[in-house]
Amino acid sequence: MTLDHIALRRLRLISVDGAPLDTRRRAVWQAELAQLGYRIRNPELLARARPDLGQHAETIEVLRAMRGGDVAYVPLFKGFPDRVPDDVGHFTRRLVGYVGNLLGLFEDGVQLDNGTVVPRWLFDVTQFGADPVTQNQSQELFDGGRADQAARSDDRHVEWVDLELVEGPLDPYLVDWLQDALYAKSSIKAALHPDVTALLDAFGTGVVDPDRIGQKETKALVLQAAWRGGDMDAVQLLADTPTDLLRLFAALTEGDVSLADPIRFPRMGRPQRKAVLAVLESAPALAEDLNRYRGLWLAVARYVHPGEYAERFPKTAAAFRALAKGRLPTFTSRTEALIAAGELGELLTHLGARPGTLARKVHELLRRFPDRRGHVLSAFATAAPGVPSKTLIVLLAYFASINDADTRAVINKRGKIKVLDNPTKGALTGADLARIQGILRGTLLARFAERPPLGRVWIDPALARATVPLQQRAASDGLLAVGRGTRFSVRFDRVLRLFVYWQEASQRTDLDLSVIQFDADWKYVGHVSYTNLADAGIAHSGDITSAPLGAAEFVDISLSEVQSGVRYLATQVHRYCGETFGALRAGHAGWMMRKDVDASVASFDIKTVVNTFDLTGASAYAVPLVVDLEQREILWADLGMSGRKYFNNVEGSHHNVGTALREVARFIETRPTLETLAQLHVEARGGRRVAERADADVTVGCGPGHDIDVGNVERILAELL
Repeated sequence: MTLDHIALRRLRLISVDGAPLDTRRRAVWQAELAQLGYRIRNPELLARARPDLGQHAETIEVLRAMRGGDVAYVPLFKGFPDRVPDDVGHFTRRLVGYVGNLLGLFEDGVQLDNGTVVPRWLFDVTQFGADPVTQNQSQELFDGGRADQAARSDDRHVEWVDLELVEGPLDPYLVDWLQDALYAKSSIKAALHPDVTALLDAFGTGVVDPDRIGQKETKALVLQAAWRGGDMDAVQLLADTPTDLLRLFAALTEGDVSLADPIRFPRMGRPQRKAVLAVLESAPALAEDLNRYRGLWLAVARYVHPGEYAERFPKTAAAFRALAKGRLPTFTSRTEALIAAGELGELLTHLGARPGTLARKVHELLRRFPDRRGHVLSAFATAAPGVPSKTLIVLLAYFASINDADTRAVINKRGKIKVLDNPTKGALTGADLARIQGILRGTLLARFAERPPLGRVWIDPALARATVPLQQRAASDGLLAVGRGTRFSVRFDRVLRLFVYWQEASQRTDLDLSVIQFDADWKYVGHVSYTNLADAGIAHSGDITSAPLGAAEFVDISLSEVQSGVRYLATQVHRYCGETFGALRAGHAGWMMRKDVDASVASFDIKTVVNTFDLTGASAYAVPLVVDLEQREILWADLGMSGRKYFNNVEGSHHNVGTALREVARFIETRPTLETLAQLHVEARGGRRVAERADADVTVGCGPGHDIDVGNVERILAELL
């Protein structure tokens, strides 16, 4: 992937230079983009300069892939959505076909290239894109289905994606994006790491201010670049803790830099071992950091040989000896001991050395020491200026709702959600809540006041229903970049067409696209899946059970025709058998907004795609989105869910899905919103919020037409937090 392609995928930028295109070629070039649903925001540049047409074909392929249009979509039922067969009748015919083939009963029929014999009286194979009996893929039926799709007409509707032309090289824009990604005050998507690495290789670590790197995980990518360049001095300068080194090892061996999964270790020569030991020797909390990942560090000891260098690095050698014996006192163990002993004064002094830890424990301390809450809050007020802005704004939203909530949700590093009971409901007084929220708001306002002043500011009202995109580590990589729990409007005069595509790498893999119906209280009402192909307003394109050629499934939702009593429609992609999402040769899902949906129109039309996103990780199933029929909104969930190793389906998962999504639906109440973040900046920086966009000096909204574009997640996480 070239740097130009990174600029296109991440920034929607195309460089133009040289002699301008004539009128005809400008029109042809823009028309080709329009066929894919892209338009140029500043086409006037084409009259002064032209894009590099030598790379035009590659650019088109990147644009296709961004919307999932670089593969062939062939559903099982060619007549979808007009002719979806009855479940019972279709299953019965399949059963007859399966038994007949097993017993060799069919002497006359169509023999497919996969060995199945299909009697003409049982199925008309010309109406299928895969074997109608086994529902495994067949090359000849796949080819016929692809030809059928190519002959169909296009949808008249377009969901436009804007691109922007820039004159000259893209390097300054890419350096800015690289810095935003590295300076982000919250985790960035794992999917961005290859692009960050490519840019560091291209521009070097000199374009990065080490003091501004926002997260340990992104620092690992800079450390990786220094290590590969043989700059051990830079490694020692950048790595502050032993855990920084573990993340570096993960990056070097293409492992998980969040350390949520086991990692491998690189080969080390003497200079590398000395650099590692030097970092360990200077670590201020060596014992705790080693103990936190004890198993990994015991493995590292076999690579770095701390005993061999005991004279030069005595503290490190002693720490490893103690680690092997399991006798390492830690900050955490000291914290728990002081809590158990009720030594609040000493505990607050101890936690004061780590303001972030004190902030995360402040609610627990308020509950455990109800008679000394004033002391706890005073200590927290002292420590708050040292707490990261991300933690402060999360706590601000947390304390706004935790006193009333029956449950709370936690999302881990893998994007999986855990819903917990809230035993602290009502535990804090109104005065306690008011004081702690005052501390949080006051600290944030004082910090944001250091930024340049603002004048009249218009904030898009839609940002009240958009969460700050924190916890991006396991977020899906796609066209849209929004936080979990974000809601956006959906038109009911269109058909919402969901799709999934996958291609297995080495073993038969069956993914299943499903929709669960819930009522207003998140109680299960029904579903559409491979076990129930249709319901009022909802139709499934058929279940394909293997994907050597690349398989596709669709679900159409006519939003205005869904049965009464249903409020929420939850989308799922189940892994029924075979490879995990992350092990597939290719795997993505998404949705289109369609105007034309009969069987004469292409099942997949790239220009109608609203969002497409990669399927990654090892979850049993993914829950990407929910349709709220009452609010006429799509709720972005982006969850990976645990389940069985194989044979996951709606029937076994709808309860867990309902429980999880009940919490995600409340995220705009329990998580910080972009409106809250923007409003804090307006107040802190002397701005005044105006009701009309035309009256504003600064606009805040989603898209490149705004002064502050909240769709640029990396910049928001770098600059506004």
